[in-house]
Amino acid sequence: MRLLGKFDDPDTERAYIASEREARIPATRFLAGIGIVTLISYIAFNPMHFPLDGVLAYNLAAGPFVVLLVGLTALTFTRTYVEKPWVDAIVFTLMAIVMVMLIDALGDQSAVTNISRLSMAVINLGILMVFASVGFVATTRMFFIWAAVLLALYAVFLLHADRGIVNKVYSFTNFTTFFTFACFVNWDIDRRARSTFAANLALADEQAKTEELLHNVLPEDVAQRLRQGEVIADSYGEVSVIFIDIVGFSKLSKRLSPGHLVKTLNIIFGLADSSADKHGIEKVKTVGDAYLAVAGGHSSDASGAVNAIRFAETMIHEVAAFSKKSGIDVAIRVGIHTGNVVGGVVGANRLAYDYWGDTMNVASRIEGIAEPNGIAVSESTYFEAYDSVEFTPAEVLTLKGVGDTKVFRVVLGDVQATGA
Repeated sequence: MRLLGKFDDPDTERAYIASEREARIPATRFLAGIGIVTLISYIAFNPMHFPLDGVLAYNLAAGPFVVLLVGLTALTFTRTYVEKPWVDAIVFTLMAIVMVMLIDALGDQSAVTNISRLSMAVINLGILMVFASVGFVATTRMFFIWAAVLLALYAVFLLHADRGIVNKVYSFTNFTTFFTFACFVNWDIDRRARSTFAANLALADEQAKTEELLHNVLPEDVAQRLRQGEVIADSYGEVSVIFIDIVGFSKLSKRLSPGHLVKTLNIIFGLADSSADKHGIEKVKTVGDAYLAVAGGHSSDASGAVNAIRFAETMIHEVAAFSKKSGIDVAIRVGIHTGNVVGGVVGANRLAYDYWGDTMNVASRIEGIAEPNGIAVSESTYFEAYDSVEFTPAEVLTLKGVGDTKVFRVVLGDVQATGA
């Protein structure tokens, strides 16, 4: 941002100008209202003291001035005022012309007012300049040019005035005081407004980053509900819970350095994330070397056991390809169970949308009996997917904390089982 106020980015500059002009509309209307009331009061007051020709001359100048102020007020109700800042120069140039007419009319009444034409020019043009310093909104350069032209014209007027050099010097000095004050007022208002606008942009940018980070952890509607103080607790039926675990992770951690181990985990879970996006599956969390996802939950694009199995199949092929390419002997097990779950957010720190219920526990137990690079599913998942997926015959296995359970295994394509 430069000394005379201009953002380097043209779009930011246009946004600032529009924002500031819109924000200052009430003040501009109030300013125009002050001018209208002042002029009308003089129009009503002058007949008590001025002769008829003086009253008519004043009214012929003051009337157009009132019309200009009313026009400025009306202009603020349009988008032109907000989007076309150059209208300020037109409006105040017309006001300067009418002000000269007003000064001429008042100069003819110097015998009544005891104020010379020269003094009247200093007073009224000075008032106009200060008025314009507030009326030019978000256009400091334009105001400086307008004010400099008015100052130059006043200097020309002084050169031709029938006054002594001392009188002219003092008159010009007085007018330059108005000029300097008006320029400072306009510049300072604009400077402060630009600083506030820049700070708000920075704040909005940080808020956007915070929102993006928050939405990476929580769904947008959940974050909104939390802001409103709502307790997040949702119930879902027929959700397919997917547990993925890396086979022989303890042995793998002994063979790889800590950095290499974390890198390998990051690659595998990155494959899971991309596969989840591909199949519309909702990632819930990672716990150590385990990956938990659901189909049919709060943020799942897909629902049903078939989508969950397709995700798992893709994941197994991706991990097998990675194992072959990297030379790292790694495989995964996948367990899927379909049933009712409860979703929600608990705690105050490191918030996450999580799921609970017996369905989660059963899926975890089923994952434990899956073959390396294999998928094991429960009976409920099987009944949802048997028309679309090929399974091995049912096995009745005893699962810890669950009891005897029918388990089916997905028949996969050519995927070499590795790990132990």
